[in-house]
Amino acid sequence: MTDTYHPAKKFNHAELLYKILPTLYRDRDKQQDLKKYLNASGLLLDQIHQTLLQRYADIFPDTDKAYDIDSQKWLLPYLAALLDVHVASPLEKGQRLEIANAISWRKAKGTVQVVEQMAESIGDMEVVVHEAWKRVATTARLGLPLLPLEAYGYTGNESYSNKFLPSSGSDKPDIAPIWARHPGLPAGTVDLRCQGSAAAAKTNNPAANISHIAGKKYRWRQTSLHGAQSCNPGHSVMPFKTLKPDWIPGYFDDPSVRTIDFRNPNWRQGHFHPSRVLLFTATHPGFFTQVPASRRFLWNEDLIQNESFLNIVNVEINGDTTIFHNKSLDNDQFQAIIIRQRVKLGQVPSGTGPVDPSVWRFEGFIFSHTIEADSGRLELERCAVLAAEVHSTDLDLPVITANDCLFKRVQAAKGLVQLQYCTVLNITLAENLLASGCIFNGLIRKDHDDVTQPGNGCIRYSSILPEQAAGKLQLFNHVIKQAVFFSTIFGESGCAVLHPATSKQIKHGAQDGAEAGAYHHLYLQARGEAVIKKLKDFLPTGM
Repeated sequence: MTDTYHPAKKFNHAELLYKILPTLYRDRDKQQDLKKYLNASGLLLDQIHQTLLQRYADIFPDTDKAYDIDSQKWLLPYLAALLDVHVASPLEKGQRLEIANAISWRKAKGTVQVVEQMAESIGDMEVVVHEAWKRVATTARLGLPLLPLEAYGYTGNESYSNKFLPSSGSDKPDIAPIWARHPGLPAGTVDLRCQGSAAAAKTNNPAANISHIAGKKYRWRQTSLHGAQSCNPGHSVMPFKTLKPDWIPGYFDDPSVRTIDFRNPNWRQGHFHPSRVLLFTATHPGFFTQVPASRRFLWNEDLIQNESFLNIVNVEINGDTTIFHNKSLDNDQFQAIIIRQRVKLGQVPSGTGPVDPSVWRFEGFIFSHTIEADSGRLELERCAVLAAEVHSTDLDLPVITANDCLFKRVQAAKGLVQLQYCTVLNITLAENLLASGCIFNGLIRKDHDDVTQPGNGCIRYSSILPEQAAGKLQLFNHVIKQAVFFSTIFGESGCAVLHPATSKQIKHGAQDGAEAGAYHHLYLQARGEAVIKKLKDFLPTGM
């Protein structure tokens, strides 16, 4: 045999059967009749083999690395019931991790390590955990001895311990400023002599934390627990390019202590209290993550013949329909593709052409400029578009169809626009409009005239501005409130991601109870709430 059988390899049993035959029989098989017979038998063996592998995988909730196969999703509730796990995560990945780690989490219940693991598994987010009792200001008591450094995790790191204790072995340091850096020293004011932020850490540093942000790994450590940010430029070792290069109070690497906050907790108050646990997580970038140069392209007619483009995009032409599909769209690690320059489709001299027969469909793209179609129809799936303009006329079938998309502006002044789970940051111009689960952060009009009322259509389970006139629109289960975003600048990280200050009616405004808008498919709000719900059962009583 030239190949070795391995269960993780998708083996062709027909070839395997043929190869294990003695060479004599293979030499006699001039007409390949024996090989054809074994092909039929091998097909059945392949099916039996895959059935057995799936049967084995269905026993476990997580991915089996040896066989590279998952248990079927419909079995997860049964596995959860078997282990008495109350699944909270809205994500399939999170549900699998909840069930797989159920026993280990129960064994270490109440520890900071479990809190961090649960938050990162259930919410699929990177977190930094602060025990709020350590962030509460305490009054120093004369004569009260401090806990030894070993109690704070510095055991074995002599290079760090020597910063506190002199070489003579005395229990008091030689230099008072160094003694002030002792992590157990009660403090209520910031020590301006020490730096207190995240700093890059060496591999052998036992106090190092490892965080994965935007697909990159960062090893960092918290500097002085009583200090302030130094004059060095940059917030910290972590990536916050959209922020000013200054230390920002209240961030994950702010070690300063506060007085107890007795107010009822919400997104902006009631955090610093001995019975609280604080979880810091980076704002989700939304559509706008860091995209390498290899995934940025200028739009032109020859793009569908570009080898680099075709390596990451499936281009399918069915008659008059052209589909551009990002190959990473359904992968665990989605990678956007940016199209720069104005995209012109179906151009005609008059500026307005027939609606049929051309259809252009894009899946998983970011358009940093305008998509302009003089004729035909435009379909978008999980795209971010600066502006979408379609000039063709059709009031019965949509000229623009979009699902899970972000727009700065939408325009189809002579056609029907159909939006589902979309966010429009600016104006929406449409003769007819059908929308469900959307967020309109700008006004809806029929024409460019500022006093024009909206055209015909129906909006359901969506949010509109308070000053929005209904016109001829039919409104069902809508929310008359403005959404609050981390950013409204198109192309900036966190653009159109709902801020915690957003009304709960929008956070749960979609028909299925999830958030309305462009990130409905990511369940960002539900993930955060699932972490809080789950942790209530894994924290000490009263926390």
